[in-house]
Amino acid sequence: MRDNITLLAGTLRPQSEPWPPFAPPALDFLSALSDRIRALHTRQEELAAFGFWCRRAHLEALAQRHISPGPGPRLGRGLLFHLAPSNVPAMFGYTFAIGLLAGNAGVVRLSTRRGSIEETLCGLIRQTLDLPQFAAVKARSSLVSYARDDAITREYLSGCDGRVIWGGDETIAAMRRLPLPARAVELCFADRWSLALLSKQAVCALDEPTLADWAHRFYNDTYLMDQNACSSPQAVFWLEDGGTPDTPDRWWDAVAKEAAARYALDAYKSARRYERFCLAALDGLPLDPAGPVYGGRHTVMRARLTALPPALAQYKGGFGLFFEGSVQAPEELIPFLTPRVQTIVCAGLKPAALAQTLATGRARGGDRVVGLGQALEMDTVWDGWDLIEALSRRIG
Repeated sequence: MRDNITLLAGTLRPQSEPWPPFAPPALDFLSALSDRIRALHTRQEELAAFGFWCRRAHLEALAQRHISPGPGPRLGRGLLFHLAPSNVPAMFGYTFAIGLLAGNAGVVRLSTRRGSIEETLCGLIRQTLDLPQFAAVKARSSLVSYARDDAITREYLSGCDGRVIWGGDETIAAMRRLPLPARAVELCFADRWSLALLSKQAVCALDEPTLADWAHRFYNDTYLMDQNACSSPQAVFWLEDGGTPDTPDRWWDAVAKEAAARYALDAYKSARRYERFCLAALDGLPLDPAGPVYGGRHTVMRARLTALPPALAQYKGGFGLFFEGSVQAPEELIPFLTPRVQTIVCAGLKPAALAQTLATGRARGGDRVVGLGQALEMDTVWDGWDLIEALSRRIG
């Protein structure tokens, strides 16, 4: 390999031997990494969440869900190339871990512009891999960083059995210009858009402590990542199933109170979100002519819709900007659920029932339906893909 590649953890030339999914050495390594992260008692919430995700009990629950009787045993594909996004700092850890759980060796490329979360997690992964008992995992793990260089990436891809791309549409288009071996698999996770559906009746019935808890969970779904994560809601829809007219105001007051205590709103963020609001208005989005409604030291900015536009998913909120509308029934959302729509966060509704409604209505988008506080929880089923199944093969 070239001199301009920085090895962050593992080895520069990983082995490519496939393992069975959920192989004991992979589970042991990730469990040990979890213990190391949780021992830090870190205030970096994304890092703490990754450590919690890798805990032994969760890994074993995933194994039980994915290991089922089938037509023959399964093995990983071999060596995967992972391209991690720069706007979700801990994502490289998840894609690395899921590749291991599926039975694969992995090369994970990180951006040269790394923040404290990436640096800390890379260091912890390196320390854990360097323990003698994890030599076999280290031999199949390579976390690297290098400036954009198609020649280096092409060299990696030539020996890979698959690639996993997390990034915007432009990043995916650029990567697809680089060839893969003929039998290699490819999973791409492009730009997506998410929303929340809240039952007005359920929110209206909440006592103050429960309302504050729901607002706290909604904050975690949105503000923690500045709504940059594909699964963070950009819009909030009210299900008009009861409640009082002031229910939305009461909800946003609770969210604003949570945000005022936890969110660092600065001039840049304020300018960026107002720019997005203005661009949406100039583009013809049917917004309330009275303008946006602010709350809680301006930490909340509500852009109320007067109608549901067909192309709503092209408009991005962020930094506390939420597009807000209402529907009489969940089915009304189905025509607007384009393939760009990923996650629906619901409150006061059962996720399984809403998922069935989408399936019955043959929605083209909306791959995840989760409860409040679960938008950012990584899963081994993502964007409609069973990642363990897709990144392994059956023999039989």
